[in-house]
Amino acid sequence: MNTDPTWLTSLWQSADALWPAWVAGAAIGVLAFGQRWLTDQPLGCSAAFGNACARLGSRLPLFQSNAHGTHTDWKLWFLVGIFLGGLLASLSNGSFAAPSHFGDLYTALMPQDTAARIAWWLFGGVMIGLGSRMAGGCTSGHTINGVAMGSPASIVASAFFFGAALATAQIADWLLRATGALS
Repeated sequence: MNTDPTWLTSLWQSADALWPAWVAGAAIGVLAFGQRWLTDQPLGCSAAFGNACARLGSRLPLFQSNAHGTHTDWKLWFLVGIFLGGLLASLSNGSFAAPSHFGDLYTALMPQDTAARIAWWLFGGVMIGLGSRMAGGCTSGHTINGVAMGSPASIVASAFFFGAALATAQIADWLLRATGALS
């Protein structure tokens, strides 16, 4: 047995003072299990976002369905929890600051102008939303809940999510290195 008291501290702390993946993963697992047990509904960001859009008065037919009716407004607490969880994680490491560096690939891909960067983020958000609707749910809904429940559709969707992400990152890295934008 390890009697050195610093071993737990070293597991908890990382070079960037972020929460370790095992803590976040365990918390997500407990949340997903509790969500399913208490409500018999899967956890997912796109469903909660749909409820927020419906409550904010969106007239789009997508947000007027029974899936986003007032009886499912409890999903809005998930969105609140995402914000509060991020705030708690940030404050618990002794600092509160907006992330400023996501790596060289991100820096090379993103425009330097703030307005252009915001426009790019909005475009990306729309594309993620469109993909979520086409896949019948978001990555958190399919990958965290659907795979855990053994849903064949979620397993296939998650495989495509990961495959597309890996392929996109590899292609972007290759293109940026080929053009000299990334050394």
